[in-house]
Parts: sequence; structure tokens; C-alpha cells
Amino acid sequence: MDGRNIATNTVHDSSAMRNLKIVGRSLLLFSGDEPLPLTATAWDAASNALVCAFGPSESRATIELKRLHHTRNGVEEKLESIASWDAPCPLPSLTHDSILSLHHFADTSTSCLILAGGDIVLVREDPSSTEELVEIVGSVDAGISAAAWSPDEELLAITTQADTLLLMSRDIENIASINLTPEDVNVSSHVSVGWGKKETQFKGKRARALQDPTVPESIDEGVLSPFDDRSVTISWRGDGAWFAVNKVEEERRRMIRVYSREGQLDSVSEPVDGLEGALSWRPSGNLIASTRRTEDKIEVVFFERNGLRHGQFDLRFTPEELAALSIPLTLKWNSDSNVLAVSYPDKVQLWTMSNYHYYLKQELRFPDAAPRTVICSWHAERPLVVALSTPGKLALVNARLI
Repeated sequence: MDGRNIATNTVHDSSAMRNLKIVGRSLLLFSGDEPLPLTATAWDAASNALVCAFGPSESRATIELKRLHHTRNGVEEKLESIASWDAPCPLPSLTHDSILSLHHFADTSTSCLILAGGDIVLVREDPSSTEELVEIVGSVDAGISAAAWSPDEELLAITTQADTLLLMSRDIENIASINLTPEDVNVSSHVSVGWGKKETQFKGKRARALQDPTVPESIDEGVLSPFDDRSVTISWRGDGAWFAVNKVEEERRRMIRVYSREGQLDSVSEPVDGLEGALSWRPSGNLIASTRRTEDKIEVVFFERNGLRHGQFDLRFTPEELAALSIPLTLKWNSDSNVLAVSYPDKVQLWTMSNYHYYLKQELRFPDAAPRTVICSWHAERPLVVALSTPGKLALVNARLI
């Protein structure tokens, strides 16, 4: 992995001058006769260690959970084994199971894994005499499409393959079950702010100069991106009061739903052509980030909680790079809302915002492109510490704003 500090061309105020400097990095390579792929990571803030999940894969229906201790001077090369167990997929529609969510509870030294096949697994590092080391504590027969724990670790939001949303307590007890229906779109009555039909618009020489710049020239209908992977994503706001679900509806359009922590539907996003599955709610609460792909570019687009668009910025692609990119990107804000990570199959870009302008500050490259985007796990208590992983590599990066 290599990293490049990216200079910005335009400065709007003194804070835009701040650079994001990489002050430490470690890279681990995983090898062996039949290495399981690294599929998920989660920080243990109490011990400043990284919990790593390997597998399952199509050739080996096994999951291995390991711990990697992280220090300011680097990392210990040896991974400490926590548990290993067989994980055959209960759904015949999947070639193998996969980990959708890995979360570590530092107060109980317990990790929770949520699998696409429907199983919810707890791994206790210090089980009592009446507890098991590895236990399946719940299962969703229809299979799971996405899952995310609330920031206060009290609620678990799950979307199922049967188009339902489940809210569960920390004890994996069901609190609410909500059907995800196309009629949900009616909860938000977004007002069209277009200029009407083209044939009724004034086409004089000064018409464009007089047009309100906040009014779009055309109204999106929500046409799906040709590269949409039909993934479902969930992201919580930093205070845990709201969460968002990004999902394709009836093969027609992608829609971001916003729910309260009680499971009440609050709003849905306005139609956006080419909207893809990336989703990250800025912890400070004011913006929900996603990506949008058009014929000639990919944008990071922002929504307010009410579902209305609120700005965007273009990612940097040559026409050749754009044509070669077939895997949708992913997004992840860091814990203090200052840095947005954009993950590609072969790199991660770190963007910062100042004066409503976004600046590319770092680009961390993984030379061997993976069959998925690089997984990005920000540290919850050290905002500029991040773990970046591909199936065969793990990079720990410390940064500093200067």
C-alpha cells in the first residue's frame, strides 16, 4: 500500500489549508496454503485492538475470529486467535455465507457477527460456566440483506430478504418488525421545483443568467445505475436518534428511508438518477452521503434528513478509469465528521470539507485490485485512526490534521 498527500488547488479560508498527514502505517499480508479471506474488522476501543474476521469462503465454510493489538509504534505481527467454527450457509440460494456486520462490545469482550444466511452469532472471549464461546443467538429464516448497530450499542437494525426491517435490543430480542413497501414513498411529498415543460420555458439570450441556480434544469426520476449491485445498506446518525436504509424498490429506483429509533418512518429521499448503494450518515447529523453514477462521472451526493438533496462533489476519474470501474464505491465518515473515506477496489481516498467545498487530502493505494471495495473501519475514539482491508491485506493508518 502506498499513500499520496493530495494538494488542493483552491483555498477558500484558513481551515482549508489544513493537510491530512499520515504519521504512521503498518501493513500485514495474509498467506498460507488455503488462507481464508479477511472479510470484516471491528475496533475494540477498550484494548485499542482490532478484531478481524476471516471467512467464510466458497471453498471453506469456516469463520476464524482473531485479535490484532495496535500500538502507536506499530502492530504485533502475530494475530491472537479468539475462536474458529464451521459456518455452512443455511440458504441454498447462496454459494456460501458472508459476514454483513461485525461489532465488538468492549464492555463485555463480546463480538457480534451477522451473516447473510440469517444467523446472528455471539463470540464471548471470557464466557462464564453457563455460556458458550460461540453461540447462534438468533436466526432470520428469509436471510439478511444488511445490519447495523446503533452508536450507543442498544439497538440493532436488520433488513431481511423478505423486505422487512427488524429492530432488536442488545439481548437480540425483537422490538419492532416493519414491512418495507413501495407505498413508503408517499411519506414524503417532495415539491417539484422544476421549471415546467421545456416547450413552455423562455429561451431568450439572458434566460440562463436569470435562472435561479438552486433550481435543477431537469427533474430526476430515479433511474437505476447500470452498475447497481442491488445491495442494501444501513447507517445510523451519531446520536442514535435516527437511521437510514438505502434499498432498491421494485427494480425501479433506489430510495433512502429515514427511521426513528422507535421504527417510525420519517421520510424518503427524492428520486435521483444513478443513485447507488453507498450510504454513510455524517455523525454530526446534518448530511447523509451516498454516490451517484452518470455516463461521464461519479458524484458523492448528500441528502438532508427530510430526503431532499443538499449538494454534491465530483470524484476524480479519467474516462478510462470510469469505464473500467464496475464495482460500486462505498463511503464511511470518521467519528468526528471531519473526514469522509471513499473506498474503491484498489484504493481509499480521504476527503475533508471546508466552506462547503470538498478537498481530496490523501489517497491510499492497494496495488492489487480486489473483487470488492476496500473495507474501511474508523476507530470510534481516535478519529484519525483507520483500518483498511482487502481479502489478503490489512493496513492500519494513523493520520493527523496539520
